[in-house]
Amino acid sequence: MENVHAERSAGWSVICYIGVLVLATFLNNGMPPSDTRPGDAALIIDSHRNAMLLGAWLTFPASAFFLWFLVGLRDYLGKAGSGRQEGLATLALGAGIVMVAGSLWAAGLQIAAVYPIPDVYMRNGLAAIYAAFTFTQGGLGYAPVAVFLFACAHSMRRHASAPGWLSTLGYLAGCGASIATLSIFFTDSFMAPGALGPGVLGALPAAIFLIATGLVLIQNKRGSDSPDETGEPSTSAAS
Repeated sequence: MENVHAERSAGWSVICYIGVLVLATFLNNGMPPSDTRPGDAALIIDSHRNAMLLGAWLTFPASAFFLWFLVGLRDYLGKAGSGRQEGLATLALGAGIVMVAGSLWAAGLQIAAVYPIPDVYMRNGLAAIYAAFTFTQGGLGYAPVAVFLFACAHSMRRHASAPGWLSTLGYLAGCGASIATLSIFFTDSFMAPGALGPGVLGALPAAIFLIATGLVLIQNKRGSDSPDETGEPSTSAAS
């Protein structure tokens, strides 16, 4: 018997997650590029300190929303194709947890670099921490995102647990995230860490896939007409 209400709440949760990320991205919009001189970066950060600190703090509610989505998604994927599971749902869950851990670590680095006043930023060499934040958030930070997307898409395709177009979108988003990991090989270009390229190729397709997956979970009616373990129609409430 399936808990459809939990899966639908997970769908709403991932949409809230994307909403929080959009707000955090807007608040962090004033962050200086990674190649900015430390003195100039300190002044830029000082003029946007409160917004950037709030943007970092929003990682907390974003993580909570995403973790609840992971729980519901694993339940949804794991119950499809009974007897043929090969661990893809669990792989997606594990990769998602790594994503959350990486986000919290990056937020900690951001706070460490943004919190001090400019003099302290310069004296303590916090430009190095800011650079570490840039490479933690981007670069290989997209690796667990790619694994998560591929695991979700492959599970959806193998077990027909979601529309075909959604699994295709997941594969494409996974490819984009994989390409985004190559940003560490570029400097001063569209694909450099912290530049626009990794976000366009990695973050944007992933966000679209997550929103689409959330909508599929919200509209889920599988529990109302699928048989339970006894072979009788499920009695789980779908209203």
